[in-house]
Amino acid sequence: PITSTFSQLVKLQRDLTNNKKMTTKQKLVRKKKRISKHVLASKGGQPPPAEEAELGLQETLAASRLGSNDANVNKTKKTKKKKEKNVKDPSEAATYLSAWKYREKGSNWKFNKNTQSWLIRHMYEPDKVSKANFGLLLEYLNGLQGKTRTRVVEDAKRRAYRYKLYEKSQATDQKAEGESAKTVDANPNEVNPDIVKESSEKSKTQARAEAEDDSSRWEKLDSHGKRKQYKRSRKVLEALTVG
Repeated sequence: PITSTFSQLVKLQRDLTNNKKMTTKQKLVRKKKRISKHVLASKGGQPPPAEEAELGLQETLAASRLGSNDANVNKTKKTKKKKEKNVKDPSEAATYLSAWKYREKGSNWKFNKNTQSWLIRHMYEPDKVSKANFGLLLEYLNGLQGKTRTRVVEDAKRRAYRYKLYEKSQATDQKAEGESAKTVDANPNEVNPDIVKESSEKSKTQARAEAEDDSSRWEKLDSHGKRKQYKRSRKVLEALTVG
């Protein structure tokens, strides 16, 4: 009986040892399956077909995400550059006008279309074009010709007309204001179609967008701000209109 029991213990120990070896082998196999493709390649091995396909899909997805991120970054940079291009320091525009004023006395003035466009677009905003610079700008505008001059004059007329409608509406009650609005022939915020006629659809779209921005700024102005804009429009008409 003792010999039999000893034999059983030896057999049990052998079985346990074999089980441990099998478990260790299984772990090694599983670990080997998780080895990446480039590690296997460096060791001269090749991953199983199914695993290779899975790894290829993962790499493709990663590359796609990376490409998408790069595209978003490039798009953000382009948008930022476009915004920066449309933003100008008012002091830069003031320097431009000052150099133009003294151009015959040796100032290093050079025509800049972008600066001129910025001045025309913002000349009714006192925080961007001061009272002193506006006086210089009137002299500068008097030298405009062709479509640009016509556009500036028409815009000044529209602003003056808009203020007159506003002034009239303030002097009447809501009912009279409604009746007055019915008799108005044109929308004071509407862009003159003859002025909007440009050489490309892009310029038309830009003109519409600028008109919408101007209308939004007008609505935010108080009575004093509206009055200031009206006075400037009258001065522009006096400077550019003959007779």
